[in-house]
Amino acid sequence: MGVVGLLANATNTREDALRLLLAVLACYPLAIFHRSFLAKKSAQVQHVAFIAIGIALYVFQYGWSVIHPCLSILAAWGITNFIAGTQLSIIAAHAAFLGHLLLGYWFTESDSYDINWTTPQCILTLRFIGMVMDVYDGFHYEMIKPDMKKTAIRDAPGMLEIAAYAFFFCGSVVGPQFTLAHFRQFVNGHHLDENQNPRKSALMPSLGRFVAGVTYCVIYQWSCVWIPTPEWFQSAEFLNMSFFWRWTWVMIWFRLTLYRYPAMWLMGEGSAILSGIGYNGKNENGEDRWDAVRDIHIWKFETGHDFSSVVMSFNCGTNTFARNHIFRRLRWLNSKFGAHLVTLMYLAIWHGYHLGYFILFFYELSCMVAQEQLYSLIERTPGWSQLISQAYMRPVVIIFGHLVVKYSMGFIFLTFGLIKTREWIAPIGSLYYAGFIFYLVIWPISYQILKRNLPRKKTKEDSIGGNKDKSTAAAVPSNEIMASNEKGGSKESQETKKEL
Repeated sequence: MGVVGLLANATNTREDALRLLLAVLACYPLAIFHRSFLAKKSAQVQHVAFIAIGIALYVFQYGWSVIHPCLSILAAWGITNFIAGTQLSIIAAHAAFLGHLLLGYWFTESDSYDINWTTPQCILTLRFIGMVMDVYDGFHYEMIKPDMKKTAIRDAPGMLEIAAYAFFFCGSVVGPQFTLAHFRQFVNGHHLDENQNPRKSALMPSLGRFVAGVTYCVIYQWSCVWIPTPEWFQSAEFLNMSFFWRWTWVMIWFRLTLYRYPAMWLMGEGSAILSGIGYNGKNENGEDRWDAVRDIHIWKFETGHDFSSVVMSFNCGTNTFARNHIFRRLRWLNSKFGAHLVTLMYLAIWHGYHLGYFILFFYELSCMVAQEQLYSLIERTPGWSQLISQAYMRPVVIIFGHLVVKYSMGFIFLTFGLIKTREWIAPIGSLYYAGFIFYLVIWPISYQILKRNLPRKKTKEDSIGGNKDKSTAAAVPSNEIMASNEKGGSKESQETKKEL
């Protein structure tokens, strides 16, 4: 048993989890090393350093499994240099990277939460698929939309650059995700200050994210001491509780278990900011922004009281990939719901084969649809929005929203956190499948009833029609009026609400 194994036994932690944590922490002195000695060097020198450091970190965590990212690098170089700009390149990218990852899941998945070579490989999979798509966009630069031009790659990357992009120490352990275009700007010194030195303004944001990550890590480790183990949810003690307390314990377990993700993301982001790759230009006050590789918006995540705020504040890097490289490229479906469903199923298979992953993402879609339908009813019903906007109603709305979101998400997280169907089916059943019944049966029926029977605000068209010709106004189909009301709000806000 090595030193790490002895330390894991002494601290009562898993050795693979401890190795992951040590690798994340190692990125801080490595970021300082980069700021001090590498930031002003040529791109080639930095690439070589990133590859050497990244391979060393990888071997420390997963040993000879380093062969897997090396194979992906070879495949990425071949695709972007020989079939770039073709539809075949997109197909080949998914076959090579997503197929490789799924094979890894098939041979390595266990009944518990796995930390093995597939952990960094899932990050690399999306990074390389995104890179191939960005190179494809570069070949069709004049025909793509303005938002896609920001990440398009017009000159194919070489082997050295691809390997550095894969092994960059601040992105290969637990993320974050970033595009090749952003990585190039970082390496080429675009993130340096006016004197071509690393920006000193990175120090405090980096420290802040590190402290936040450590805080989440401490809370999670503390919760592991006293919160029930997953097996407890199938015990007689749990099943004999009242319905309310069963669901409440599930909600508490979900919330605290979820903290392991922000813990790693925040510590990873802190080192990325310190290295400089987290730089995101200036804000409206001329101050440096350091949110380019943000994976979680802490305030929105902790205080948000609807599903949109939670989804948009959590795992932001993956959501950005899904929005830009999957969702928006499904416009040809002519269905936002269809594009949303395909995107979520894509993310489900990226997580693995377990049935719970697919159920969770479909349930998430159901929650988002229910939320948008509720908002549309509030918007079109006279007096409703005015009532809930009153100061005395604000605490009620916030508390109600928090309870609905946390209990709903706690229910479905059983399918994700307990992994195997045989592990989560009993606790889900003990809650009488309440989440499924409400969002898939009760709410859709209730929505249709409310939509047909609640009074409607008069639209501008109603008023004009009423003044000119009441019979003409009466001839306007009611479903068209409702559609007009439901499309209220800016295009940007509506798209933001419905996207991941």
